[in-house]
Amino acid sequence: MNELENTISQVIEENYIPFEWNEKINDELTDIKLNENLPRKDLTRVPFITIDGADAKDFDDAVHCVENKSSFTLSVAIADVAELVKLGTALNNEAIERGTSIYFPSKVIPMLPEKISNNLCSLVPDQIRNVLVCEMVYSKTGDLHSYNFLEARIKSHKRMTYIEVDKYLKNNSNLSKSIENSICSLSELTNILLKKRSQRGALEIEGQEPLLRIDNEGRVEEITLPKRLFSHQMIEEAMLAANVCAASFMNKHYKLGIYRVHEEPEELKLESLKNFFSIKGFSDSYKKTPLDLINQCLSYAKEKKLNKILQTIVLQSLKRAEYSTKEVGHFGLQLERYSHFTSPIRRYPDLMTHRLIKNILNKGDVLINKEEIEEECIEMSDLERMAERASRQVTQQMICYYLKKYVGSDFNAVVTGIAEFGLFAEIDNFYVSGLIHVTDLPNDRYFYDKEANILKGKKTGRSFRLGQNILVTIANIAPEERKITLVPKEKKKNKWIRKKMI
Repeated sequence: MNELENTISQVIEENYIPFEWNEKINDELTDIKLNENLPRKDLTRVPFITIDGADAKDFDDAVHCVENKSSFTLSVAIADVAELVKLGTALNNEAIERGTSIYFPSKVIPMLPEKISNNLCSLVPDQIRNVLVCEMVYSKTGDLHSYNFLEARIKSHKRMTYIEVDKYLKNNSNLSKSIENSICSLSELTNILLKKRSQRGALEIEGQEPLLRIDNEGRVEEITLPKRLFSHQMIEEAMLAANVCAASFMNKHYKLGIYRVHEEPEELKLESLKNFFSIKGFSDSYKKTPLDLINQCLSYAKEKKLNKILQTIVLQSLKRAEYSTKEVGHFGLQLERYSHFTSPIRRYPDLMTHRLIKNILNKGDVLINKEEIEEECIEMSDLERMAERASRQVTQQMICYYLKKYVGSDFNAVVTGIAEFGLFAEIDNFYVSGLIHVTDLPNDRYFYDKEANILKGKKTGRSFRLGQNILVTIANIAPEERKITLVPKEKKKNKWIRKKMI
């Protein structure tokens, strides 16, 4: 096995990730066929398009937008996975066990077999597919006037990438008139919805994971950060809009839902955040609410062009978003109700949401057991955390392999973590942190000041804090353990710390 294959295999074993399909599933797949004759609305003439990354294969959402005289009509079509994956089947049981697709560099461990995810349910161009559609009418000021869910069949008129859409918006490259109109309308609506998002105080945090370009031998060729385009925001706002409507629809009919919740941060975390920003010279005129405080911190980070490290510190103060039947809202998005509806191919909670909506549309009499749904929500939140951890582990291990050739080399780094035993520092341009052990810090004995979150020298009073720029040498790398050992680089005696501070 090459480096990538070995790494993925190791992470799969560590996290007990299922990755093979059993015989029962293979038997069920043999009999699964797409039914194009279901009694549903025919929208095949509507010029829906998909907009995804260049390497995407599972297209679970398509969009269409029309600008009217006084409104916009936005239609979001989502693959009807529930039509093929039924409760009680081996396929569904396996999907529950996996909970989500896991994305590694150059490889995916899918929640559903490729026959479903990349074929029968994928909204590939010029192929009839069964979908759930959310039709929304927005005013010219971005207020949602009405929405409607319906079962339909569509035919994607074009598969486009984010880069292609972005180029079109800048250069007006040749497209069919109907698709051009749809893209331009969605662009206009997106700008309006982004303003609405800003007005309600939603947090603007861009937590980006590094992208690894892998060569044919399974080694890292290049490490970059993904470029965020306006076309990404177009799809994000369309999906967010449909997710809000799904939450509202479930609540209206069931008085409960499978919500995506994000609770307010804990007071202790907020105090730590205040302390950090006050140390950095941040204004002490904090407003009262957690939202005001965090937005003030983010504004400061943007103003000082310190987004990356300071956004990381803000993220550390926030709670994780989870799945729940409890109606506690979404703090980060500043929404009263929010759900996940738009990715049933790769997230089981979305499939759960689809089933509830389809039951409403078909006037079904499915009994809703809140306790059982809550248990499934807890399980899905756990599986999501596992998937994220596994993905980060693979990325970190591959970066470690890449950095082995740099052992003994010097780099600029920034302190990203403080502990009693030392500092964690992220190496510039490699997006991975290594450990500087407290015993390797020069000319003093250092202790951890928990309240100030710093390491401080007992004799000199010199301190190390989050966001501090330092010069380091890569002393050792253990890829299989995902460990990077760093030591300070002395430029001059007792003056190895860079003077420039953030």
